[in-house]
Amino acid sequence: MNKKAAIIGGSMAGLFAANFLKKINWDYTIHELVSEPLSGRGAGIATYKELAELVKLTTGFNSTLGTKCSERIVLDEKNNIIFKTKYPQVFTSWQYLYDILLSNINKKNYFLGDECIEVIKNNNQTNLKFKNGKEIKADLVIIANGIRSKLKKFVDKNEPEFAGYIGWRGLVDEGNLSKKTFDLMSKYFCFVLPQNQQFLTYPVAGSGKDGLKTGKRRINWLWYKPITNEKYKEMLIGKSGKKYDHGIPPQEIRDEFILLLKDEARQKLPNSGVELLEKTEQILIQPIYDLKSERMVKNNLITIGDCAFTARPHAGMGVTKAALDCFDLMKTLSGISKNNLNDKLKIWQSKRVKEGFFLVNRSREMGSYITNNESITMPKNKKVLEETAVSISDIKDYPNQINLFK
Repeated sequence: MNKKAAIIGGSMAGLFAANFLKKINWDYTIHELVSEPLSGRGAGIATYKELAELVKLTTGFNSTLGTKCSERIVLDEKNNIIFKTKYPQVFTSWQYLYDILLSNINKKNYFLGDECIEVIKNNNQTNLKFKNGKEIKADLVIIANGIRSKLKKFVDKNEPEFAGYIGWRGLVDEGNLSKKTFDLMSKYFCFVLPQNQQFLTYPVAGSGKDGLKTGKRRINWLWYKPITNEKYKEMLIGKSGKKYDHGIPPQEIRDEFILLLKDEARQKLPNSGVELLEKTEQILIQPIYDLKSERMVKNNLITIGDCAFTARPHAGMGVTKAALDCFDLMKTLSGISKNNLNDKLKIWQSKRVKEGFFLVNRSREMGSYITNNESITMPKNKKVLEETAVSISDIKDYPNQINLFK
């Protein structure tokens, strides 16, 4: 009889887990809290040769993952290019990669509207109870439901820490841009660095079968800005008057904050950046948090992806880290028995925790200038371009770099 894993969370980490488990003939079920199909979550994703290799290994997908940029630039407030460096890279959209991963699994094993509310250890198996009354048993429980997981506590007690800033973000169809902005934003990974802030843009896949063609793509933009805890709490009060705890639905963001953002853009961003904000149909807020874990394993329960470690987005490693969690898990589980499962998982944990701590600490340092301390010295343009969202092979001192796929 095949061994069975229950995967809690049906986003990127959960889908990578299912795809890699499929390769070693484990049975699996995926349980996603949200009752509607996941779509359009997140916006852009920086990819690297490591992520492309992991997608290929697990799904067989061997085409490009998205749109290509060969250079990175820094713009001043007058739209002038003041620094440029070569760094070929592919950017994809959350939806494009999600669809690739989802298409390779058995949809009958993917359950929407399944909220796991209780975990009960029973010898070598674990019983899971769901809010809808469902009960299942599993040899391995993979908790992959993100930074706000209510199940993480069964493995590790650490909680997310607010970084003191937020990311405003949005998407604009290339076809809606002026020629001048299109010519600039469609070619480059662009940065603007106001004091204590970071604004960046890059092209990602558009919708439909022609979504990778220039002119049919979208420009993803992000603007990281410091904020006080008091102001952040105020921002989490929605149009309806409801107070949110850790983030706010886009449609609930009050108009006054959007107007203030656009007004600040006219003061600090080049015209191309202002145009992006003005033409974004729905601006979103992404609060920035750090999350570390002392452990990722307890008996036959494990955490992966953002549920275990959440690094700030400047590292651009969220999806790649989740994929590596699952690739290493596949190697660990291949050919093992239920009796030595826990011992093998502890070896897996040792490697994954080391990489997780490294990425969180590195991303903290990268975002250290995004603070309310206006006297802080801004990093050099060259440093920002050379460190932001780069391949593991280009990260100095990355642990296990040589043995990444061994």
